[in-house]
Amino acid sequence: MRDPNVPIPAGYPASYAETVIAAQEEGSVTIWSATDRQKMDELLTDFHRLYPRIAVNYGELPATQMHNRFIAEAKRGAPTADILWTSAMDLQIKLVNDGYAQSYASPEKGALPSWANWKNQAWGITAEPIVMVYNSRLIPAAKVPAGHLDFVRLLESRDPALSGRIATYDPAASAVGYLCLSQDGDASRDIWRTVRGLADNQVRLFSTSNEIIADVSSGKSALGYNVVGSYALDETRRNREFKVVIPRDYTLVMSRIALIPKHARHPNAAKLLLDFLLSKRGQAHLVAHSMPSVRSDVAVPAMLRGRGAPLRAIRVGPALLVLQDQLTRRRFLRRWHRIVSPVPSVDPDQFGT
Repeated sequence: MRDPNVPIPAGYPASYAETVIAAQEEGSVTIWSATDRQKMDELLTDFHRLYPRIAVNYGELPATQMHNRFIAEAKRGAPTADILWTSAMDLQIKLVNDGYAQSYASPEKGALPSWANWKNQAWGITAEPIVMVYNSRLIPAAKVPAGHLDFVRLLESRDPALSGRIATYDPAASAVGYLCLSQDGDASRDIWRTVRGLADNQVRLFSTSNEIIADVSSGKSALGYNVVGSYALDETRRNREFKVVIPRDYTLVMSRIALIPKHARHPNAAKLLLDFLLSKRGQAHLVAHSMPSVRSDVAVPAMLRGRGAPLRAIRVGPALLVLQDQLTRRRFLRRWHRIVSPVPSVDPDQFGT
């Protein structure tokens, strides 16, 4: 008989009570995430409301730093997080491939697209477009690129007003930047033409979406390339001059991947939190902070509705391992540096290791 004192989400099997009870006995869950804490406060508060006996410890770390710290601590047997959650999709898949994740068949699995789950070990939590952004005070509407080819043509026009005023990631310093640029290479033959155009326009390089957004929003840059859409949409609410472009030729869709480490200290609490992240209730909190849902039964943010751009979801799976192949990565980053900067700011051989 179901215990009414054990909170079980609607539609979950009665046996889930055992997981809840075990999680309550564990008493806490630690999540390491690259997502801004302020975006997560409401979700974590709601989770704690459902499971008041489980304390949530949230550590915010850049994706590459998180990956390296986890590997170092796991190798020496030190306590790590119970959930790792980051948009560096390729790094997360590498952890799964290298045996660092445990399997868990979430009851929410049936509500997710097939591309958002690999081996019940890597779970795509969001479906976020990669966009371009611009400052309408600095670039007229007629010049704003509508897609990737338009962007290349704008770069090749060598407009003096844009020299030193285009911002994007340094793929050697940013795991997400490397991921997006690599995926652009799969989607288009023009990627190195784009890179040459960036170099010719004295591109400004950054490590995070927030840094790119701040640079464009402040007017230091006029246009930003390959920005995570959730952060960009947040900025539109703060600055009327800050605008977002959903590329019309194709739009990359990335996901923040969550996994439960094989030796998590609080595995049952981790399962509860993962299920909540994937649930309709949890996803609604993410959408409220401009992180589009991976579920089809949760509405997308208003600014992304009806855009009609072909979506290229970055599949959660082994194809991402190619990006973490040492030789592939070195070649890619060395070619980038030969074009953009003869002296790399970050050693390509050290990135992501």
